[in-house]
Amino acid sequence: MGESNSLEEIKIEIEDKRIKLNELVISDINKDDVLKFSIELDRLIGKYYDIELNKKRADR
Repeated sequence: MGESNSLEEIKIEIEDKRIKLNELVISDINKDDVLKFSIELDRLIGKYYDIELNKKRADR
């Protein structure tokens, strides 16, 4: 059950960061800041999929 909560929390954080990234792209922000934020989002998505993959393996 803890993993489900973690997955849900990560999904919410991913969506929040996607919205923020879209706002950054539209605004006049430094491209290095957009890249940094995008990398953070990529890592968070990777973390989500790592947990999901481990969960599927454990369910077998």
